[in-house]
Amino acid sequence: MRRSLFSKSVLTVICAFVALFARAQSLTVDAPNVVSAGEVFQIVYTVNADVDNFNPPTLSGLTLLAGPTSSRMQSYSNVNGKSSSSLELSYTLVVRAASAGKAKIGQASVQVNGKTISCRALDIDVVAGGNQSSGNQSSHQNSQSQDNDQYQSQNRSSNGTISDTDAFLSLNLSRTSVVKGEPIVATLKLYVKNVNIAGFEDVKFPVFNGFWSQELEVPQNINFTRENYHGQIYNSAVLRKWVLLPQKTGSINIDPAELVCQFQVRVGGGRRSMFDDFFSDSYQMVKKRLFTKQSTIAVKNLPSPAPADFGGGVGQMQMKVSLSRDSIPAHEAGSITVELSGSGNLNLLEAPKVNIPADFEQYDVKTTNNYSNGAAGMSGTKTFEFPFIPRSEGVFEIPAVTYSYYDIKAGKYVTLSSGPLSIKVTKGSATGGSAVISGVSKQAVANLGSDIRYISNASSRFSSRNSMFVGKAMFFVCILLLAALTWLADRMLVRRARLRGDVRRRANRRANKVANARLKQASGYLAKDLGSAFYEELHKALLGYISDKLAIKFSDMQRDTIVETLEAHKVEKEDVDNFISLLDDCEMARYSSASAYENSAMNAQYMKAVEVISSFESKL
Repeated sequence: MRRSLFSKSVLTVICAFVALFARAQSLTVDAPNVVSAGEVFQIVYTVNADVDNFNPPTLSGLTLLAGPTSSRMQSYSNVNGKSSSSLELSYTLVVRAASAGKAKIGQASVQVNGKTISCRALDIDVVAGGNQSSGNQSSHQNSQSQDNDQYQSQNRSSNGTISDTDAFLSLNLSRTSVVKGEPIVATLKLYVKNVNIAGFEDVKFPVFNGFWSQELEVPQNINFTRENYHGQIYNSAVLRKWVLLPQKTGSINIDPAELVCQFQVRVGGGRRSMFDDFFSDSYQMVKKRLFTKQSTIAVKNLPSPAPADFGGGVGQMQMKVSLSRDSIPAHEAGSITVELSGSGNLNLLEAPKVNIPADFEQYDVKTTNNYSNGAAGMSGTKTFEFPFIPRSEGVFEIPAVTYSYYDIKAGKYVTLSSGPLSIKVTKGSATGGSAVISGVSKQAVANLGSDIRYISNASSRFSSRNSMFVGKAMFFVCILLLAALTWLADRMLVRRARLRGDVRRRANRRANKVANARLKQASGYLAKDLGSAFYEELHKALLGYISDKLAIKFSDMQRDTIVETLEAHKVEKEDVDNFISLLDDCEMARYSSASAYENSAMNAQYMKAVEVISSFESKL
């Protein structure tokens, strides 16, 4: 028993070491792709094996402050008798970016069991005045100082506002001048700097009218990375990415995208310690609606005249034409396959013209797609299969298949040609297993010998039944049952309508009471000078009152619906305009700058809301 346990333990240890050395050995590097001039940051090399020697990289445009320092992490696990282990060695260099420009990190390498493993060299973009705090310091004092500066910078919005340079949306287009059918990659990105994002809502993606569009990237998690945007370092995240194929010519406008972003900002003024927030509630949520600018794409028509065999292709393509068989018996199915491969608008390609001999019976073309979306449009292949059945013997020649497309790089039409094809038709049987019966519809050819089953010639047996269901006792029972169910359904519908009417009457009677309660809550926020919360509650009071008073569902609370319903109740136009104007003021103030939170403006809008609701209460 002990020997068995000892053997298992030894086997487990051996398996662990075998698994450790069986892993593919690799050296990876991690460093930011953009930094600001003077910024201190880390370069980390990681290898998953024991190292005999580490050869650090050469540095250009960077000053080495510390390192390389090494660290080791190793773990073992045994789950259900299966052993596994992991080993990770890391070497860290602390460097400072000297000046704006390009900094270069050469190749680094390690020696593992006499074998040299290298990793790639890196180029880092160094931005002058990037206004981005460093994430790594060479000493504890520098780290504490810069962390405090970063804290002050990231939370400088003490009045609860976010500027247009702190956060914005951008729709980046790979090109803005194209020909019809040329692929364009559109990337919607969110840029932020010096602010903390808590989330976003009410996202409206652009509608690409005039384009065929397909999503390339739909991130499930929003990941931010550093990016140099017009000389400033921002944290950017891709929200969506599309490939667009213009379907018409001229200047095509892309409507702006928008979203409401939620930010966490510090309130109160003066310089504060980073530890203050552990002892006081000094943050508040601020919402800001972000828009992209309207984008315009100039789409030119393809050169005219187009070749006769132009199939709508735009991009770079190749063609391959083949026969299913060079020799085929008469009355058996064969096919010609035309494969178009490359990149571009493969999804919009038309079938090429194939001149099949007159003695061949032709069938519908079968199309197969095998491509994926990418930055150059669709990449892959599109295959056209032309089925046929020869009806006479001999040697037949199929003329060369030609296909023209517009080459974007060359800026001209390019014609692809296959050369002629020769096929020999031998003697066959008109009633063979693959024969096609005259008069059938010319659809995709299949092996009809296996698809069509034999017809039974056995005599059919029929029986006559003179009895009818109408007039029997069960017939009258069913009639009575249907009548009872109809009466019961009618009673239920009447009761439901009565209950609905009672709910609406109760909502109408309590509309003013609920609105007054919300106005009182808004008044409390006004007294505390909480502008965002004040406008939020005031907005709810106005919409809630109209919803309860006029029995409008919240899902139908559109501006047009509110105006139409008020006008239908004979409310004067001036009162309607005042109500809509007040709603607009609330919505603008909720996502606007600090000017909307002035106490005098909030007082005026509060009094205006009280007057509007009082006016409606006397007339509705």
